Amino acid sequence: MPVSNIVDYRTNKYNILCDVVIEASCHDNSIAGATHFEWTDEVGYSEALNTDIQTALEHCRKFKECVTLFLYDVGVV
Repeated sequence: MPVSNIVDYRTNKYNILCDVVIEASCHDNSIAGATHFEWTDEVGYSEALNTDIQTALEHCRKFKECVTLFLYDVGVV
């Protein structure tokens, strides 16, 4: 599975619905202490709005590279 990180910005972490931003994990290479991934632009940026985490994870399976999921409250993205 290509999901390497999940960053959860939701205010209610018990609500199953959220907006999800998907980015290549290599975009985080400049962050101190981050695991470094080979640079690629296959994903770039993708969104899954008003969805649940399981559906977002299934959406990520189509990518070959590792991705980071950013979780937000519905309507924030």
